[in-house]
Amino acid sequence: MARWTIDQPTTRTLDGIVALRVRVVGGIVNILPTDDPVTFEIADIVGGPVQVTQEAGILAITYEDLTGSGLMDRLRPIQLSGYRDVARRSATVNLRVPRDCPVEVTTLSAPVVAAGLAAKTQIRTATGDVTLDGVGGEVDVTTASGNAAVRDAGGGLRFGSVSGQLGVAGGRLSDLAGKTASGGLLADVDLAPSARVRLASISGEVALRLPAETSAGVELRSATGRLDSAFTLDRRDARGRSRLGGKIGSGIDPADVSATTVSGRVSLLRRESDAPAAIPGGNR
Repeated sequence: MARWTIDQPTTRTLDGIVALRVRVVGGIVNILPTDDPVTFEIADIVGGPVQVTQEAGILAITYEDLTGSGLMDRLRPIQLSGYRDVARRSATVNLRVPRDCPVEVTTLSAPVVAAGLAAKTQIRTATGDVTLDGVGGEVDVTTASGNAAVRDAGGGLRFGSVSGQLGVAGGRLSDLAGKTASGGLLADVDLAPSARVRLASISGEVALRLPAETSAGVELRSATGRLDSAFTLDRRDARGRSRLGGKIGSGIDPADVSATTVSGRVSLLRRESDAPAAIPGGNR
């Protein structure tokens, strides 16, 4: 195992990396793809040195006192705020990794920016925002109040938050799942055949824009929130619950789409074939 304790700006290039784990507090984490050997750059170090290890092809970037077996896996990011002056720590972490390198990032407040990754990507943060561009594979983002902005995603995307908002523009997804309490879930995407979409919020708005030619079974429900659809759906309203449902399009292998809120508005929007994808505006 190779190990480095970094307390000043450092750049290194490594061979043989097959997975990446980053577990830091504040600052920022940037991850970009490369066809060359892995490069990491750490700068702007505040509140204590950063520990980097390379073992069995896994590159890990964290802090020495946060490397106990399973410690960071057991702690949720928001719990780290009371852990031994942890809120003072920050660093800028820039990485270039192969496109097919699995990535796991955990932060307290550091925003995370990643582009061009094609393997499994897992990001957990308390208050940091997450920006993803051109990611594929399976992507899982969990925040407490951080927002996630995603562009041109492929494969599967899962998002969970308390008050953070998810905004997705473009891409072709086989699975889209979002769950929040008060955050919005806003997406404009193409759906792969037999795709599955599950969006749920308590008071946050849900807005999903799909291409006009989409084929899908649709179920929109809310207790007290407003339901709207640019596609023709059957409406059933009763005291304490409303429903819009039915089938849109006539293609084979239709997608399965559902969106549920308690008091939040739910909108199913139509994108014409010549219109670019864009994150639907919230609270319209």
